[in-house]
Amino acid sequence: MTKANKIKTVTLAAGIALFLSGFLCTGFTTTKASADTGCNHTYEQTEVAPTCTEQGYTLYTCTECGETKKDNYIEAKGHDYTETAVASTCTTEGYILYECNDCGHTYTMATEAAKGHTLQEIVVPQTCTHKGYTAHFCTECGYEFKDNFVDEYGHDYEEETVEATCTSKGYVKHTCTICGDVYADNFVDEIGHDYEAEVTEPTCLEGGFTTYTCINCGDSYIADYTEATGHIYAETLHQATCVTYGYTEHICEGCEDRFVTDYVQPTGHHYLDVLVTATPDSLGYTRHICVDCNYSYLSDYVTSGDSGYIVPPEEPVIPEKHQHIFELIAQDDSENYQLIVMRVCNCGDTKNGYFNVTFTDGDGVITESKQTGNKIDYSEMFGTVTIALADEDGTELKTVVVTAKEKPVEPTEPDKPDTPDKPDEPKEPEQPDEPSEPVVPDEPTTSDDNNTDEPTQTEKSNKSGGAAIALFVVMVVLAIGGVVGFILFKKLKNKKNGGNK
Repeated sequence: MTKANKIKTVTLAAGIALFLSGFLCTGFTTTKASADTGCNHTYEQTEVAPTCTEQGYTLYTCTECGETKKDNYIEAKGHDYTETAVASTCTTEGYILYECNDCGHTYTMATEAAKGHTLQEIVVPQTCTHKGYTAHFCTECGYEFKDNFVDEYGHDYEEETVEATCTSKGYVKHTCTICGDVYADNFVDEIGHDYEAEVTEPTCLEGGFTTYTCINCGDSYIADYTEATGHIYAETLHQATCVTYGYTEHICEGCEDRFVTDYVQPTGHHYLDVLVTATPDSLGYTRHICVDCNYSYLSDYVTSGDSGYIVPPEEPVIPEKHQHIFELIAQDDSENYQLIVMRVCNCGDTKNGYFNVTFTDGDGVITESKQTGNKIDYSEMFGTVTIALADEDGTELKTVVVTAKEKPVEPTEPDKPDTPDKPDEPKEPEQPDEPSEPVVPDEPTTSDDNNTDEPTQTEKSNKSGGAAIALFVVMVVLAIGGVVGFILFKKLKNKKNGGNK
């Protein structure tokens, strides 16, 4: 029978049952009271609603004797089913569940058979301590079972002797070759550390210490600390050059720590000016050569005529090989009291020389010296100095007159001052007389030409002298009064202290 036919059959049966129940229950049913009661019935009316399978009706109940009767029957409603499809599982068949929405009555109708398990197998190998087996489990519902059991192997141990260390015991280690299980026995006590000392010396910034290292296991610790030594600097003076600062460099002898102090400004270039005259074939100019660093530059270009630069020839002219011809140039640097000398070639090349130098100072004193370089110092000379230059062979080269410092004047021995007489002891001052009332001077008269007569020089001197004498007398009186007052104060204080005793 198909699913549709089953549903039709169930519906038809329910309809027939409802029809018969209505046909049988359409009369008026009465429950009679006993004739002996002789009750005049007083009924209460109750409406009973129909259900899915039973009729509805009106119930009359006597409030005196309890007699009941029914009428006004209403057919049963019949079931109102909701269908729910339930799929089949590995072990249960599929079906449709019919459930009445009003009374909860249910029934089922099969739709498909159970599917059965979908099994997969996993083989679990045996170990040293556990049996092996085959596990079967269903991929749909999770059902599982085991079979094909195999006995465990049992351990297969290998022995390894572990030597004792400084901090741990020795023992025999047993390791299973199959599963790696481990246990130990035959323990031996640890041997303890054996330390060697290594001293680290202190440095400028870090303290020293001793490192103790075990020769057996390498364990180490540090002790015996010492203080840092601090920096010990060596000073190196770097002189200033024409274009760079001078300074003092401090370098630590222990760690090469470095710092710089005492900067000095660059000295600047000290130029020797060499005039190169123009020729018909070349420009003239002034070459400025620094006698300290040999830096040079050109200025003041001139030509030999009005035609300007020379037109180059059509055919190139191969110049002859240059032969240096050096000329001795001397220039006075009066600011620094030195004579700058240098041998200069027209090509611009320079060289320092060796000179026999003869100094003749302002007093006619002659001093001879041999010097190399390009500076002849005369800062220790005085007055007008004549400097004669000669080469190594004594051939005179050039004589230059310069002005040196002025000769200082010798100070004369001062006369010894007379020993002053010992001053007399101060006398008690006499009490000065009371000053008289000051006399008010008359108003000055005015001359005919409205000019007051100026006092003569003698009058001014007399007035100044009188004022000075008066001031001196006042100062002496004040000084003596101060001394007397101090003595009286001391006497009073002593008396006061004596009375307190």
